[in-house]
Amino acid sequence: MSLTKIISGYTQYNLWANERLSQWLASLESNLLYEETLSSFRSIDKTLQHMSQSQNFWFAVITEAGTANLDLPTKSDRRADTAIHDLLTGSQQMLKTFTDYSEDELLKQIPSTDMVQSRYEFILHLVNHNSYHRGQIVTMSRYLGVVDNIPAMDYEVFLWTTVNHDRVF
Repeated sequence: MSLTKIISGYTQYNLWANERLSQWLASLESNLLYEETLSSFRSIDKTLQHMSQSQNFWFAVITEAGTANLDLPTKSDRRADTAIHDLLTGSQQMLKTFTDYSEDELLKQIPSTDMVQSRYEFILHLVNHNSYHRGQIVTMSRYLGVVDNIPAMDYEVFLWTTVNHDRVF
């Protein structure tokens, strides 16, 4: 299997999972997004802001656009709608941009703020980072009493529902 196909699949997965998360969060009472919990970013809203800002940061690194003008600290509360919009827009941009890279472009060594890695390693990190925080959001939601309609967002579910319709397990 080619590296271009793997990166294409992972960026498709990232968009798919962020869309599922966003649709589900839109079905919840909006006040839950701002309730404080014991987690890395203290609320779903702040976690969404972090995901969006991190995705923008890593996109800039991967595309070699520069990160000097990116605002990384989470902003004030009650920005969930904006963060979700930015997360989805960034995920769509990732899909469009990353699937156009050739194998050589994916293998290219590029610098971040503190290391040099291949472009594809940074892309895999970015998708994994979003997966990590989607899981945190699910856990935070459960802590806040949400138990219904929590979407499955695993890569395997993505493969099952979008790629391997004819495959029997």
